[in-house]
Amino acid sequence: MISTRLLTRDEFLACFADPMRDVTATTEAAVDIWPYVEAIDLPLGSVGEVRDVAHVYRDASGRFEQVLIDTDGASLFLVIVVDLAVCSVHGHYLLDLAANYAGS
Repeated sequence: MISTRLLTRDEFLACFADPMRDVTATTEAAVDIWPYVEAIDLPLGSVGEVRDVAHVYRDASGRFEQVLIDTDGASLFLVIVVDLAVCSVHGHYLLDLAANYAGS
């Protein structure tokens, strides 16, 4: 059984090193995230269903990738944080773009 870890906001923010680069079109998966995604207990907040990968961002240090998965929630993404240094999933976070970036 796969163990999942919901990251706190502070833990999620610690996985950033600006600038984040969109590597969606150029990256190859370091880790198969789908067994991890399937192990997450849904519903998670307002998310009842996950869909496809929408974007992949890599931090400036090259340590973390954030895989944004589209969901059935408006402006909600399930973010799978991959630790590239150890080629494993670090955890997941529910990102609400409307709440976090409104007015930015």
